[in-house]
Amino acid sequence: MLTADQYAASIIDKYRVVVDTDSSSHRAADELVPLLKKWGSQYLQGITLSGAYAGNSAVRLSSDVDILVALKPLPDRDIKNVFWGLFEFLSDHIKQIHTRTVSIRAETRDFKVDLIPAFRDHGLVLFNKKSGHEVRTDLTRHVHLIANSGRQEEICALKIWRERQQLEFPSFYLELTVLNALESERYGRLADNVRTILRYIGNRLEQAVVRDPANDDNIVSNDLTAAEKKAVAKAARDALYDENWKKILW
Repeated sequence: MLTADQYAASIIDKYRVVVDTDSSSHRAADELVPLLKKWGSQYLQGITLSGAYAGNSAVRLSSDVDILVALKPLPDRDIKNVFWGLFEFLSDHIKQIHTRTVSIRAETRDFKVDLIPAFRDHGLVLFNKKSGHEVRTDLTRHVHLIANSGRQEEICALKIWRERQQLEFPSFYLELTVLNALESERYGRLADNVRTILRYIGNRLEQAVVRDPANDDNIVSNDLTAAEKKAVAKAARDALYDENWKKILW
C-alpha cells in the first residue's frame, strides 16, 4: 500500500509536464513560432519559454507550456491594444482560443499553450485583463524564483488540486502562496507540506496581501475577488477535513 507521500508523488508524476526540447509540449510551442513571427513583424524582440514550464512547475491539467512574446514599445498602441490585437489575430488561425489574466491560451492538438504578449521597456510591461491595467514586472525573476525554490512538487500538487476542484486561482498567485506557506517548513515531506499549504490557504488566504517580488506595487492577491478567495479557502478547509488523499489529488 502506498504511503501518502508516495501516492501524492505518483499523481504529480502522472500530470507533470516534461521540460525537454524533444517533449510534445515543447514541439507544440515551436509550431506557433512562425505565426507569432508573422504577427510581431519588425516589432518582435523575442519569443522565449516562460512561466510554469520554464520553472518546472507545469501540469497538463492546466497549461502545457508558456511563451513570452516580447515586443518593442509601439508609439501608437498601448499594451492593452496589443493584447487584444494578438487575440484577434490568433482567432483567425486557431479554433480554440481564450484569454486569461495576463495571457492568451491557444489549444492545439490537445495542448494548451499560454502566450504572454509584453513590451520590453526597462523590464516587461504586461496587460492584466482582470484589472484592465498594465503591469510592470520581471518574468525571468519569477521563473528563477520558482525554479530554485525546491518546492516544485508541492506547487504541482496544488495546481492539480486547483484544477480538480475547478477553482479560480492564478498560477503565479498560487506559486507565491505555496512559497509563503512553506517558508519555515522542511523539504522532502510532500504530504505534510501539502497539508500545511491547505491549512495556510484555509486560514490566511483571504487576509494575506501577496506582492510581486519583482515589483512591490503589483499586488498579486488582487487578481482574485473576495468571493473567489473565499471559495478557495473553503475548498482547502474541506480537503483537510475530509483527509482522503484520493479526494485531494487524483
